Parts: sequence; C-alpha cells; structure tokens
Amino acid sequence: MPTGILEVTVVEGRSLKDQDLTRKSNTFIEVYLHSKDKQRTATVSGNNDPVWNERFKFDIHAGDDFIFFDVYDINADGIEAIGSAKAKLKNVFDSGTVDEWIKLPAHHGISTHAEIHAIMNFTVSVLIVAYHSS
Repeated sequence: MPTGILEVTVVEGRSLKDQDLTRKSNTFIEVYLHSKDKQRTATVSGNNDPVWNERFKFDIHAGDDFIFFDVYDINADGIEAIGSAKAKLKNVFDSGTVDEWIKLPAHHGISTHAEIHAIMNFTVSVLIVAYHSS
C-alpha cells in the first residue's frame, strides 16, 4: 500500500434530489477517508445538478482503501441525506489519476440516478535516505 497525497476534486453532481422530488436541492458534499477527518464543499443552492469544482487533499497511509462521499440537502426542515457513496482507491494508486462519475445508491428506498463527478490524483511520498560514508 503506497503512502502519499491524494488530491480530490469534487467537480459536479447530477440528479441530486432529496425525498421531496419536486423541488431543487441545496446541496453540499462531505468527503473523507475517516469519519473524524471530513472536509466539506460549499452549499450550492437551488440546483439538482450543482457544480462545485472544489479541491481537497488527504494524506494516504497504510489501510486507506476507500474515499467516502456523503451528499446532503439543506432545507427548512434541516439537513437531509441525499445519499452516500464510496470509491476504491486502488485504481488511483495504480494509475495516478482517475476521473469518474460515482453513482449514489438508493436512499430511503427511493431509487436514484444521482451521481457525483470526482477527479482524483495520487502522488506517492518519496522516502529519501541519506548515505554517509566514513
């Protein structure tokens, strides 16, 4: 398992709707490797196909196999989950970059076509060992 820096750009979403399927969502996404280290996009109001183009950086350590995306809608009743997804990091570790649409599984029994577009770039940490001759 490599160590290094993972740069994640949350580009956009499409068909992001909460349980009230008739109105536009006010959405944001939490991105994280571990629940204690969540990073969050800005909220895009009144749009089920929001564009964020926000970049986040994560330190990758042994055991980091997935990145998680939790999508939320802010409305008069508070914050409601639209959906959650995870992406395997193996492809980005192998190729250095991945540009993909990530599907959000059905939420609360409502089938969905919701997706988020993310671009991930991984840079391996280089260990420099100094050699001293006597």
